[in-house]
Amino acid sequence: MVVVDGRVDREKLFELLAFEAEQEALDFKATLDLADSKHQVEHVKDLLAMMSLPAGGYIVVGVDNSGKPAMDQQPIDPKQFDSAVLQQKVSAYVDGRLSIVAAVHEMQTEVGTREVALIFAGPPPGLLPLVVTKQGQYDRSGGRKPEVVFRPGQVIVRDGTTTTRLAEHFWPRLLERYTERVKDDARRDVDALVRRIVEMLDDQRSAASGVGAEPSLAIDLGMNLETFAIAADALVESGSLPRLTRFLLRADDALRAVAASGNLASANGLLDRLFTLGESALLYGTSEQFDRVIDALARYYRAIPTLSDAVTNETPSERERASAMFEVLSRLYVLGSLAVRQSRWEQLRSLVLRPYEVNETYSYASWIRHALTMSARAGVLRSKENDVEGAPVISRALQLMVESQELRPDVRTVDSRARARLYDSLCEFDILWCVVAQTATDRPDAMDFYPSSSEIDQVHANGAFTLIAKDRTARHLLLPAKSDQEIGTALLYVWARAYRQSWQHGGWWDRLPAGVYQWAKDAGAVEPDLNG
Repeated sequence: MVVVDGRVDREKLFELLAFEAEQEALDFKATLDLADSKHQVEHVKDLLAMMSLPAGGYIVVGVDNSGKPAMDQQPIDPKQFDSAVLQQKVSAYVDGRLSIVAAVHEMQTEVGTREVALIFAGPPPGLLPLVVTKQGQYDRSGGRKPEVVFRPGQVIVRDGTTTTRLAEHFWPRLLERYTERVKDDARRDVDALVRRIVEMLDDQRSAASGVGAEPSLAIDLGMNLETFAIAADALVESGSLPRLTRFLLRADDALRAVAASGNLASANGLLDRLFTLGESALLYGTSEQFDRVIDALARYYRAIPTLSDAVTNETPSERERASAMFEVLSRLYVLGSLAVRQSRWEQLRSLVLRPYEVNETYSYASWIRHALTMSARAGVLRSKENDVEGAPVISRALQLMVESQELRPDVRTVDSRARARLYDSLCEFDILWCVVAQTATDRPDAMDFYPSSSEIDQVHANGAFTLIAKDRTARHLLLPAKSDQEIGTALLYVWARAYRQSWQHGGWWDRLPAGVYQWAKDAGAVEPDLNG
């Protein structure tokens, strides 16, 4: 699944190229010369098509149809792929605000260097579709009539991996964001009133009853997420386990109904609310409250119909089931990253160690590994030789946090610094869960984990290695009853696997941070075989 999050950094480029094929939100071009009128008009058409998608899409210029650098084609001119230049070219043909961001990156191959442009074409900020206002055409050789690519009044859309003109059946999808905005506007005044009442009741409860009293406001899955977050905080702070249990039983019923219906995508809103409750429990509650919320999520995960134990499972129904697992997985990363930022190490361990039993003789030490494997087999994550491509998990988790403040309760505004911290905490959680799972597995040589951050620059994950080596308290809360030798051995094994895996994705990884390797050696850790 292509995660369209607007990033155009080098790591995003490699994440997209790993799909090795075009997708609805991903287009590959071997070369483009925007000084050529044909190339320019055709490129404007492709950008307009990507802008028709609900979240927009990406165009990568300089690679072949399998995402490999197109070394046999003319090099691109980086100056032509400046964001402002591209916006100017598109705005000549449509009215309305545009969202186009581009960056050019160098890619090394065995035969030389290739510059590749990554372009994000976002949906129009005005929400309504962009209508062509000027004819797009180019001159043909031999004095023939100009070739018309699009005409005034047309709307260009993306249909699968094809660029085409608007047909009647596209209108509902094309207007989806606008329709949602109208609904949001209609709900806004009501939501504001409900939210204010909830806040007033919560203030009165706190003033009159003190901590530990039964909350006076109801919590309901039908609340909008912002109001639900306030009610979730109140429920957790009340300390009422019976009331929490009653709510989770209602949530169980709602999620079981979704799992039985087959419309698994409809669970996402419920998941956002349960994970918001989990964040409240992590920040303000007890370990028992937190565990009860995670237990409920684990029950839903196990209720998702399982995939067959095959190398690939890419039928539509299997992809839908794997997509449902992927949505749980992404939110586990969201919650895990909060545990990292807030140093909640016992809760992080509890979050990770939810085994998934395949049959009586085989189980995964962590549901995280199971979700990664199933997502890869169904093509939700790309799979090479029955392995996992995990960077989209981190991208999806980051996207969820950026889009919803309730899923990042400790970060009010996402500026560049806050976004970097969110990203780092996701990568640090990725390494920590791998180490926790590796120390818990009964198959130590089976790699009962997958380091998704191996597909990303190691600098984002280094904090996890440093934490384990240098923070004794955190180390033994994460890994109780394990000696430093056992912990060091697991740490080196996870790093070695990430290091080896990284070379399938551009070689992002190198040595461990200063002092980490020495700590592991001093603890008597067994070094892994990097060639094994």
